[in-house]
Amino acid sequence: MAQFGVRTVQPIVTLYVKEMVGNLPNLATLAGIAFSITGLANVISAPFLGNRSDRIGYRRVLLICLAGGTLTTLPQAFTDNYWLFTAERFAVGLFIGGLLPAANALVGRLVSRAERGAVYGMTSSAMFLGNSMGPLLGGAIAASFGLHWVFLMTAIVMAANLLWVYHRVPEYREPARELGA
Repeated sequence: MAQFGVRTVQPIVTLYVKEMVGNLPNLATLAGIAFSITGLANVISAPFLGNRSDRIGYRRVLLICLAGGTLTTLPQAFTDNYWLFTAERFAVGLFIGGLLPAANALVGRLVSRAERGAVYGMTSSAMFLGNSMGPLLGGAIAASFGLHWVFLMTAIVMAANLLWVYHRVPEYREPARELGA
């Protein structure tokens, strides 16, 4: 769900930027900046969020990232200023940078060693499914309802993921150590 939500906006960023700034000669550059600024924010936030995961828990960081991703995606649907949109893309990148690392770390700790390979195979398949279905559905929503709806749908998917993690995913607890060990 996380990859699906993150990737839905992929096919429409250039169109959305064009809607904001018009048909400028540097449109591709402006769209590239708006798109890639999210990746830059990922690079900045991932080490910090990884460190926080070790301290406050993987589930908690996952919940913070999903809530932040939802709250920073939603306003993009209503933005008509390129620089504000780019700042919002940066903000969403700060949160989504922690989704996959926290989820994978949590899976690695909640699943027994014997099942870990199979479960990582399933999570990898789910990630690739989200990577392919997200842009496909994002493009279909944009074509059917308009560009703004893609951001609204993405925020809804992230909020649904937040609720699912909150209600269904347990926090990892270190096994109790025996006295004298």
